[in-house]
Order: sequence, then structure tokens, then C-alpha cells
Amino acid sequence: MASIVILTRAKLPGRTGPSSARYEIGRNNALAESLTLRGHEVVMWWDEPLGPCLLESPDLVVIRSGGEINIGRARGFQGQGVLVLNDPEAHWLSSDKWATVDLLAQGGVAHPQTVLATGPMPGAQYVLKERRSSGGHGVSLCEGSAIPHDEQFVVQERIHWSDDLRAMVVDGRVEHWLRRRPAAGEWRTNIAQGSHYSSALDVSPQAEALALRAARACNLLWCGVDLLEVNGEWTVLEVNPGTTFHGVTREEGQAIVESVADAIERTLP
Repeated sequence: MASIVILTRAKLPGRTGPSSARYEIGRNNALAESLTLRGHEVVMWWDEPLGPCLLESPDLVVIRSGGEINIGRARGFQGQGVLVLNDPEAHWLSSDKWATVDLLAQGGVAHPQTVLATGPMPGAQYVLKERRSSGGHGVSLCEGSAIPHDEQFVVQERIHWSDDLRAMVVDGRVEHWLRRRPAAGEWRTNIAQGSHYSSALDVSPQAEALALRAARACNLLWCGVDLLEVNGEWTVLEVNPGTTFHGVTREEGQAIVESVADAIERTLP
């Protein structure tokens, strides 16, 4: 049996209660549930309210939410010699849309043209994104003349695609594919923005190879990789280290969770 700390965030702002606690079966955290049922001691450490961790020297730490508080905690554990998954530096960098540009370029991964927001640009319409955002939050369409001078944002060319996929990569394999389509009146295909999704069973080897290359470029054991098909070629839109373990059905989602738990167990000392 291993002792495992999961760094997570409060579901709602203003959470009260202990800062950390042993996970109890039936509390609705799928990964913690799986690891507990496998016989491990799992402690949840929330980012709100602030306070100490119940375990000072766990065998392993898992980052599920990568805000500054949790990344700082993960670095502290790593400094003590504790294994952290995903690696906190890899998680932090791949959560930054500007840093990801460089990581993907070094890995030879196709990615839309992206620059820092440094004021108005020529051209009609771009996609303006907060560098540290997820779920389509902090993402908007922006006229070139209205682009701000604010380097907390990146500016990306708007791509007209023929297919949009999310690859769930775990330990060098794509465990599940989702095909995503925007909700009526919406252009973003994030699940958090109400997109429609289905299991994709007809994915090309080229798309799969690109998703795996993106995960390697970002040094992530597990992640969600968003891909777009444009004129018959695939490009990686984003890499998400804190991805939700979604399938179309509960069974598909649970299968992803179990594959992540398997990968965690393979890394245990």
C-alpha cells in the first residue's frame, strides 16, 4: 500500500472544513476512489482553505489542479524527494499557452500561429486567449484593431477546421478519443461551453501520432490534447495537463480513470 496525496481545488469558492483529509469511499472523486479501492491511503489536499497536509512525507503526489498554490506545494514535495505526477514544472509550463508554443515547436508539433498580445495587429479577426485559462474561459474573438497590450494574453490565428478531437493520453497511449462540436450559437468546442461530443472511432494514425508527440513534448504522463483538422492536415490546438477524465459514457470515463491509476501504480517505488 502506498500513501498518495492528491492536490486539488475547492469545487466552490469559500470552501470551509479541513485543509486536507483522508479520502472516504463514496465521496465522488473518481481517481481517489479507484486508488483507495486498490488499497492505497489517499489524502486530499485542497487549495481552500489554506492549511497543512495530513501527510508530510507521502510516497507519491498527484496534481489534479495546477494553480499556483498547488504547484508550490508540489515543488515542496519534490524538493523532499517525493515523486510528483505530473511533474510540477511540466504541468506549470504546459498550462501556459505561451510557454506551450515553445514546447510544441521544440517537439516538432504543428500548432496554430500564436504571438503575445502586444497591441493592435493588422487583419480582421483573431482568437484572444488568457495564457492560463481552461474550459474555453478567458477565450474570445477579437478584431485585430482591438487587441490589447497585455502579455497575460496570447493572440492566435482563427482556424476554420473540418474536425475537432480531444485525445486522452495516458503513459504513451491514447486511451480515448472525443469528437467535439460547438453548441448552437457557440464557436468554442470546450465541454465547459456546452459542446456536443461523441466517441471517435475513426481517428487516423497521423492524428494519434501527433497527440502522442505533443504529450512527449510537454513531458506529461497524462493529458488531454486538442487537435484540429485543417485542409486534411492535423494541428495541436492545446495541451491540457489538468484535463478531466471524460468519456461519453460513465463506463468510458471510468476506463480512463483506471488507466491513470494503472500508470500511477507503475511509477510507485
